[in-house]
Amino acid sequence: MRSWEGTGLPDNPENRKLLEAAAFVISAEIENETFDYLKHFPKGNKARLFRPAEEISLSYVTVDSYYKTWSKKQAERVRAHRVKDYLAIPRHVLKTRIGRQAFGKLALGQLNVSHLQTLQNKLKARGLKANSVNGIIHSCLRAMLRDARIEGHIKINLFDRDFFKPLPTTDTKSSIDPYTPEERDVIIEGFRTKRPHYYRFVFFQFWQGPRPSESTALRREDVDLIYASVRIHRSLVQGHEGGTKTVRSNREIHLHDNVVPVLKDENPAPMNVNPDDYFFTTPEGTPIDETNFYKREWLPMLRRLKVGNVPIRPRPFYNTRHSYVSFLYSIGASSGFISQQTGDSIKTLETDYAKYIREADSRRDFVEEQIRKSATRVKPTNYNDYSPTPLEKKKPPRNRRLKDGAGEEGRTPDLMLGKHTL
Repeated sequence: MRSWEGTGLPDNPENRKLLEAAAFVISAEIENETFDYLKHFPKGNKARLFRPAEEISLSYVTVDSYYKTWSKKQAERVRAHRVKDYLAIPRHVLKTRIGRQAFGKLALGQLNVSHLQTLQNKLKARGLKANSVNGIIHSCLRAMLRDARIEGHIKINLFDRDFFKPLPTTDTKSSIDPYTPEERDVIIEGFRTKRPHYYRFVFFQFWQGPRPSESTALRREDVDLIYASVRIHRSLVQGHEGGTKTVRSNREIHLHDNVVPVLKDENPAPMNVNPDDYFFTTPEGTPIDETNFYKREWLPMLRRLKVGNVPIRPRPFYNTRHSYVSFLYSIGASSGFISQQTGDSIKTLETDYAKYIREADSRRDFVEEQIRKSATRVKPTNYNDYSPTPLEKKKPPRNRRLKDGAGEEGRTPDLMLGKHTL
């Protein structure tokens, strides 16, 4: 078993000597099988494993009742996106049966690692992807149980990696699934002719690529059509307005030339505009709710549209953002510009959209040509017929190189690293 233990001592030469001596004693006790963990680390990370059970007082508050009080506090503590994620706890966790009773009916003080392992296996058996299971258990549920532990309801670390690990995510497919340029054009035209009220909103999403929560939170004061820029510093999730996803997401984006005329259309006269009004709204003038828009407008529109004779495959409305980024990469836009527009880091962009970056590589044709030449070059079928290249002719045989570099006794000198001979 491995465990990292803190000492709380300042890092200086005196304390280092003291801890080296302590480490020597601990190593000797482990070797002699006389090591007493609690003697050396009474408040250590794994002290619970060695403390007698009678010393631990149990809390009989159930997971269900604790969630009800805990969830009410979260709106003031975390972003609206995070509050939305926490809804996975009642949907997937509380009603899942662990043995004879639901997980939500278990007492917090009686929870152990086997309960979480069973929960994880059952969610996996339902067909949820590993990424989703990990998000529910190792992110959302873990946040709640961490607070329960801080308040004294739980005495042990249920998420100790030595005993309980997230599922491997090798079965998780990439979520980057953009609409093609052909699909984009058909969808935009469908909204222009059949649902014109949302035409500007959909056009803006496809051609600027913000997160939908950022678009729905835009106020008129944030949109400058004269200088073709938009200031993004808010998000709107399920009616709750808050900050953007990250500090990097607070940005000012450039409006492309084709977007400005569309946003100017149907724009009310300046004297009738309140700077605090939402820029994109429902026909009733209320802010757009992304979930409702997806169910009532987006999916019905996709079901009636086709590209050629092929129906458009439904994908989340969020994938309009993927369409924007993948299109920019395919036409040769730089990662720096795309990062400035979307608020994502260059590292994230180049990891998630790697296959689209290749299409914009100006030297790709040259590279492919050199690979073809190398692949079609005739190779010798008999090693005896092989003739070395000029570079290889200059390179002595390996046994000769070893002999030339050997010591007086015909062997290479040892490489010393500290006290260990390699």
